[in-house]
Amino acid sequence: MEGVFRTVVVICSFCFVLSTKVPVLLWSPTRSLVDLPQSNAGKTIVSTDFSQQYLKPLITGKDGNLVVFLQDKLSLQDFTQHADVYNPESDGGAFKNVKGFMDELSSLSLPSVHLPSLAIDDIIKTFKGKVHQVKDHDASKVDLDHQVPNLIIVKLTSISESPNEAEGFKKNDEVIGKVTGQLAKQGVKYTALYTGQSSQAADPGQARRKRSLLSVDAAADMPVTTVANGTLFNSSCIMLYFRSINVDYMNTTYNISNPKMVKNATYSCDNTTASLSFNYALGQLNMMMDLEMAVSNVSGYWSISNASVELDSQKYEIIMDSVSAPVGFSYHCSSLARLTGNTTDNNFTVSFLGFQLQPFGLTDHKFDDGWDCIPFFTELIWMGLLSMLVVLLILLFGFSMLTSVITQDRFDDPKGKTITVNVSE
Repeated sequence: MEGVFRTVVVICSFCFVLSTKVPVLLWSPTRSLVDLPQSNAGKTIVSTDFSQQYLKPLITGKDGNLVVFLQDKLSLQDFTQHADVYNPESDGGAFKNVKGFMDELSSLSLPSVHLPSLAIDDIIKTFKGKVHQVKDHDASKVDLDHQVPNLIIVKLTSISESPNEAEGFKKNDEVIGKVTGQLAKQGVKYTALYTGQSSQAADPGQARRKRSLLSVDAAADMPVTTVANGTLFNSSCIMLYFRSINVDYMNTTYNISNPKMVKNATYSCDNTTASLSFNYALGQLNMMMDLEMAVSNVSGYWSISNASVELDSQKYEIIMDSVSAPVGFSYHCSSLARLTGNTTDNNFTVSFLGFQLQPFGLTDHKFDDGWDCIPFFTELIWMGLLSMLVVLLILLFGFSMLTSVITQDRFDDPKGKTITVNVSE
């Protein structure tokens, strides 16, 4: 696979790489990787597809040994800066060993995968063989069981904490070469995987906020502003936008669209859970809305696990489990109409117009790609397809009738004798 780093960078040189979209490199000295799906230019593989289509086939069978080299950050820009990718005579720069493996062995490069570390964590929890953590980057001390698959995890030195980024990548590359060499001496059949937890170094202040699960006042860290005729909640880990909220209560409709109506907005979040609360003053009526969101480690999707609205000291649970998207995507819907909950009170519904939400994986206070609520086949598309199907059946029936018409094979000659056809004919 000559020039794999140049190929990867050229394919995605115009891609906007977010912190959750990480490149993954695979190689194996003992098996072919041609059976794995190829990644098209510009395509991002979600963590669930990465787990099902790439990781699980690699850990099947007693020779399904997978070696995972995981570091804190890895991006295409890292290869551009430190691998000397534009030099045809380059030996790989800081990625000398990795480049050699990718060029000489059966290999596969995936330029953009959403949270591959999340998929790896899921595989570790469900792995039916033996999981080994390599200590001190010495694989010779690992006791491998050759009768079952082995999952070997090698945590590389943190790049963000290294005083020199290029030297950090170089040392990790040497560790990769050392560990694979030790496995080769033991005659282990394996497939190696090299990736990172994110494509950008974590901001220390932001990392502290996430670990301590702070709950802060909106005026301090969560500005509420008007953007494109709507209300925007913009924090370090939760973003919510809507044009308006319509509340039907006691035969009266209340419209919420002015951000100045927001009172006491607070939020809290970590890597797997998040919550958002805000109050509205609707004249004499006070409304409080709570949204709780969580990430499923099984599916790799986040969703609203609990949502409630409190009106006049009466709390209503509303069903918003349809608000779900892969981690690293925002959820978008033009209209979430007439949401109700598990209550017998039919005098209460909530509708969101121009709704967009993202609780995890934010980059520079911007929404990531939208996961739209409209499915691929809408009701209008189904009606169009059914109408076309009916027309097609009518045409087929008409053509079949035409083909069954028998052309007569006898004709009268005005100068000759009249044709007489017997009844038997």
